[in-house]
Amino acid sequence: MLRDDPLQPGDDEPSEQPDDPDQPIWQRHRPPIWYQPRVLLAVLIVVVFVGAVALAARHGTWPPKAQCGTPKITGSVGHVKKGNPVYWAATGRTAEYAVTFGATSARVVGGTVQPVGSESMADGKAFVVRQPATLSGCRYIGHFAMPFPTGEYHLRLFRIDGSTVTQVASARVDSDG
Repeated sequence: MLRDDPLQPGDDEPSEQPDDPDQPIWQRHRPPIWYQPRVLLAVLIVVVFVGAVALAARHGTWPPKAQCGTPKITGSVGHVKKGNPVYWAATGRTAEYAVTFGATSARVVGGTVQPVGSESMADGKAFVVRQPATLSGCRYIGHFAMPFPTGEYHLRLFRIDGSTVTQVASARVDSDG
């Protein structure tokens, strides 16, 4: 049915405006609930909280706290691209330790540690990250640039007692090439 004045609502159609025509239009219009500022603020707070919890659960504390008990070596990340830094930390009781990367074992020659054998992907290029030194405060921390192509490698912590070298811990570090 056509009306003469389209601006005047017909009796059979519901009014788009509330009952009180004295209110300004901005007070009569109510946005959907998800557009209201309180709801948007609450959603934003929940998203930030969930994100913070997820990140905290994913990333451990770096560097690890000094632990004077069982020797341990850890890397800050599990995957590193070639040329990027590999951060590591060794903890343990006071003794002399050396750290290697890509070596299967080590030996002492003239007071310095030399790698013996290389992991398959290291292709004979294993190296000593830290020469024998006493842990100060039950921990030392270091870093080096990832030298190897894509593959699985290990940081190895060796206790040095005179000319005896004993592996006491290792940590896996993957190169993403």
